[in-house]
Amino acid sequence: MASSNSNVSKPPSLTKNAIVNSVKTVMGLIFPLITFPYVSRVLGAANIGKVNYAASIVSYFALFAALGITSYGVREGAKIKHDEESLTRFVRQIFTINLISSAIAYAAFIITVFVVPSLHSYLILLFIQSLTIGFTTIGVDWLYTIFEDYVYLSARTIIVQFISLILMFLLVHKPSDYIIYAGISVFAASAANIWGFFHARSRYCRLRPIRQLDAKRHLGPIMTLFTNNVAISIYSNAGTTLVGAFLGDVQVGFYSVAMKIYAIARQVINSLTVVSLPRLSYLSANDRPAYIRMLNRLFNVILVSCIPAALLLYVLASPIVLIISGSKYMDAIPMLQIIAFALAFCLPNAFITNAILIPLRRERKVVVCTTVGAIVNILIDVAFIPRFGTYVACYSIIAAELCVTVLSCYYSYDQLKKLSLTATFIHTAVGCMVIYVCHLLFQHTVSIPNPIVDFIVRGLLYAVLYLVVLVLMRDKNVKFFFDKSVRFIRRG
Repeated sequence: MASSNSNVSKPPSLTKNAIVNSVKTVMGLIFPLITFPYVSRVLGAANIGKVNYAASIVSYFALFAALGITSYGVREGAKIKHDEESLTRFVRQIFTINLISSAIAYAAFIITVFVVPSLHSYLILLFIQSLTIGFTTIGVDWLYTIFEDYVYLSARTIIVQFISLILMFLLVHKPSDYIIYAGISVFAASAANIWGFFHARSRYCRLRPIRQLDAKRHLGPIMTLFTNNVAISIYSNAGTTLVGAFLGDVQVGFYSVAMKIYAIARQVINSLTVVSLPRLSYLSANDRPAYIRMLNRLFNVILVSCIPAALLLYVLASPIVLIISGSKYMDAIPMLQIIAFALAFCLPNAFITNAILIPLRRERKVVVCTTVGAIVNILIDVAFIPRFGTYVACYSIIAAELCVTVLSCYYSYDQLKKLSLTATFIHTAVGCMVIYVCHLLFQHTVSIPNPIVDFIVRGLLYAVLYLVVLVLMRDKNVKFFFDKSVRFIRRG
């Protein structure tokens, strides 16, 4: 192990990690937003469809290759990261298990591709995009997460994406370049992982496969977390699949726009707190009072952020859809307004799952929660989409997220009852009421025809009003953010 004692004794700043991880997330979202309008015009719908179809096939095998290794590796590795010998052995064991799962996934992939005749016309695309499976395995992002090295993860990802952006405009010029486009997409997603493999060997641990896997210890929780990932995958794609099956491609297009915008908002907000999860895993095993203090602080931050985010997504749905997708997708606006409220449930639930249930080894409870959510989602969609249309798929997301959140709170109540959340709920409720009243006044008095101007003016106004309310009510989260920001700026 190559990490120094100074790195161990002085853990990275959570504020700094939150900022750089947010930048990484935003850049990861901006990259396809910049490239897709260009490549969609150059390649045409048919060739874009081929690339996306091949990617969807590969994603199923990638899901198996990954198992539940990332969550398990971060949880267990963070708890022993100060024990050099134990961590080295653990990292090599998990890396070996991941190599084996990837080899099985590749074998199943090759058999499937050659056995299924309909896939033969996609052979080149499929094999190009399957490279992401192996590159993800050797990238060992979970090892960097154990050491909270988000600065490195963010820097390497942004650099590779910037290079990919240049390559896209230099090399993709005609419809037949769709294979080059697929290759560049793989480079954008995977080149950083090759870099990461060699960097990890020199900085943290000499990665190599070993024979002593301690499979009995690792495979149970890994497969449990894998089951949860499968449920999440089904849960995430059920709406799109069933809307397409019952209502056709046009409605899928509207629904997909709303879901894409919702996913962007969720990822950006979630990136602010995900950086704390390795620290929470370590504290849960080594310093329970500090674990509860950090849990309390971060859960308050989640609440004060996600509830107004849901409301802002609702009131600004029109300019957001118009900016991202144009006037042809006006029908997606009410869908986004419905889905927006799922943010108020999914982000606290994600935090409870990753900050309480998984660190405390309650992953089986996580599977129960996610499975119930998936079942609720699918049952509502199957029963009511044919009769009431696409809006049902939007409401089913809220119903499913609510069920998952309630169950997650139930299974983590012994920890949640130790937290002080009442003041944050009150302050957030008052701030959201002010935003909504201001929104109603705008609707009846002011009309801003340009969606970009509308988004900037109203977005800033609502955000400032919310912040003023929190300041006037002396919300402790605002003071925490202010103090952290001042310290971060002074450190330069």
